[in-house]
Amino acid sequence: MILKFYKSPGLKCGQLAKKINSVSRVADVVADLESEICYYIEAETAFDKNEVEIIKWILTSPFERDELKDKSLFENEDSKKTVLIEIGPRLNFSTPFSSNAVSICKSVHLDKVKRIEVSTRYLVRLKSVVDNTTENEIVNALHDRMTECRYLSPIETFDHGFRPEEWFEVDVMTKGRKALEDVNSKLGLAFDNWDLDFYTDLFRSKLKRNPTSVECFDLAQSNSEHSRHWFFKGRMIIDGEEKKESLIDMIIETQSTSNQNNVIKFSDNSSAIEGFEVTGLRPNETHAPSNFKLEKMKQHLIFTAETHNFPTGVAPFR
Repeated sequence: MILKFYKSPGLKCGQLAKKINSVSRVADVVADLESEICYYIEAETAFDKNEVEIIKWILTSPFERDELKDKSLFENEDSKKTVLIEIGPRLNFSTPFSSNAVSICKSVHLDKVKRIEVSTRYLVRLKSVVDNTTENEIVNALHDRMTECRYLSPIETFDHGFRPEEWFEVDVMTKGRKALEDVNSKLGLAFDNWDLDFYTDLFRSKLKRNPTSVECFDLAQSNSEHSRHWFFKGRMIIDGEEKKESLIDMIIETQSTSNQNNVIKFSDNSSAIEGFEVTGLRPNETHAPSNFKLEKMKQHLIFTAETHNFPTGVAPFR
């Protein structure tokens, strides 16, 4: 079962205006926006009155105990002059918020709670009637398509209907490299020609067996350039002559002449440049509880460039 609570306001007016004004055509048809937050709480069985109060206590600020409502504030709005757009996380992944919230529920013996997700509901007041194309542009301006999606109706279950595909054997022994080419295309493994030749020889000539689809997927992840840095950190041989430095060393070295403002160069996906003298809070003692003091210090600027957009998509619960 799913229990729902609503809270208003969601995003502030300035944030909403910024989202909408990023698309000029949308800004021309939108008169105003309001928003509210919706909590979806999934449980194995129905909640009793005491359990509902505990859930509300977990989800609300101590200073705003009555902010959660059982009904949406937008229920009685005129649908001819408005459009209600609900944006929430994609249902095939539990969010970090859900993981933390469910852990809190378990710590107070609400073991029946399985998942808690938060959506934002936007009430868009229109200057004129809009077609589906314009409505979709409004939706696109309001959410991140990588991690979120539109809910066309309130969520009644987190069961999205998708089921994991059964693993299968890749028939390298009979079909050779063509079998790996097919699974490469089917699963989007990004094997290059070198990979295809290497794995064909590995399984057909040395291991003398077929790989499974799971093995191929694992090889694509763990043996990829992203994980192993074959090209960036490997030996560089150009026109038969081995270079003293790897490709990544050559790239890092460019920063010695192109940017004299560096403090850290390419350290664990991060770099730092010279910062400024600032005043910050620092504890009097770092090894025990103590008062804080104002202290002047030089604070450098850190730049991080991490390429893991959503790594938990491979095995989110392992």
